[in-house]
Amino acid sequence: MPLTTILKGDSRLAFTAGRQSGIRANFETVEQLQQQLQREREQHRFDLARMEEGNAILSRELAEARLEICRLKRDFLLLGAPPASPSMH
Repeated sequence: MPLTTILKGDSRLAFTAGRQSGIRANFETVEQLQQQLQREREQHRFDLARMEEGNAILSRELAEARLEICRLKRDFLLLGAPPASPSMH
């Protein structure tokens, strides 16, 4: 067998081995990225739930503050005195 044929066969074998190695490396990279994306999505869902919880608390506190202002205005109107500004308290 001529030397060029042997080299071509070796080159083809080396190319095939390199190609398979590259495919495996790409597959592993894709797997790692998919796992990382899944973790980031879970973290995002957690962060979003915490933010929504905080918004609900703030909304409730705002509603309570508005209710208190309405009660103060009512009380002052019943007494005939002008309502006090909330910033005065």
